[in-house]
Amino acid sequence: MYIQSANQISVQKPLTDEWFEAPVFYGDRRVLASDPDFAPHFPSLASRRMCKLLKRAVLLSRQTLKDASVTMPEGIISGTGLGCIENTEKFLWSIMNNGEQYLQPTFFMQSTHNIISSTIAIDLKCHGYNNTFVHRGASFDNALFDAWLQIRQNRINNALVGGFDELTDDYYVFFGRVGVWDFVRGASHKQNCFASEASVSMFVNKEKTAQSICKITDIELFNHPSAENLNAGLNAMLTRAGLKLQDIDAVMTGINTNPDNDLIYNNIANACFGDRPLLQYRHIFGESFSSSALGVYAAVTCLRKGFIPAFLVKNENSDIKGVKHILVHNHWHNRSHSLILLSSCSA
Repeated sequence: MYIQSANQISVQKPLTDEWFEAPVFYGDRRVLASDPDFAPHFPSLASRRMCKLLKRAVLLSRQTLKDASVTMPEGIISGTGLGCIENTEKFLWSIMNNGEQYLQPTFFMQSTHNIISSTIAIDLKCHGYNNTFVHRGASFDNALFDAWLQIRQNRINNALVGGFDELTDDYYVFFGRVGVWDFVRGASHKQNCFASEASVSMFVNKEKTAQSICKITDIELFNHPSAENLNAGLNAMLTRAGLKLQDIDAVMTGINTNPDNDLIYNNIANACFGDRPLLQYRHIFGESFSSSALGVYAAVTCLRKGFIPAFLVKNENSDIKGVKHILVHNHWHNRSHSLILLSSCSA
């Protein structure tokens, strides 16, 4: 399966790869996404009826298809941890404050998780395969795996795959109580992680074309695995790909300075990845339920550029050049793990 195009709207400059050359570092504990100007893209009436997350998803999908020189995907698959949580909160607050009277149906209709994939399909007039995965921090991983399965089974030839989540005041406070945002603050802003928002869209295709950025060589998902299970899965992936561990140029991880989160990544790295360089990305993109989508996007960008910039490398201060293979490892509270092997089209 080949990635033809990929785009993001996040805390970095949206719809560009400028972050790769000049990333913006933040010192705040929470940062909202930097949105593009939506006015040229949506009629005013339609814009008023869409929340920001839906606008991001639709605009990203349009741009991703345009970059891939495709007008209509055969499938639309999304992953989201909380869906349009802002509309959900507005609907619930309206129930509380108005005694269940004068409720606005728009907030209710746009509070379901599958509204994202549905809205993209309505905008594109796409009647193909449409699915949404809601598995907290593993949502995007499952969406990408579904596209992988559908294409391998010849049910579809291509798909739009996305990860979308937003950050609200109530969501930030609630998850702060259970320690999700317990990041260790570094002396430099360049070391700090923060709560954020993420919207990513990718177009994947069965066949390699002149526009292909990189290849998804293999995907493995795990449920409550031990280090031995992960190591066995990794070895199976490498065997199928005809590779050795030393062929992996680097491992993209979800390290974010939260001790409970990072301990798991470090233990797995020691048990499975040997001396492979570890990468990090959440110090520039932040933490959200769809952060793993930005991790894959960052790895894809590195393969497209042909090198890994030093600010993504955890324990070194130099670029990694001549990149051919990047392994992406993501976990959600050590329950769900994923390994995604990305390779250069020339590898």
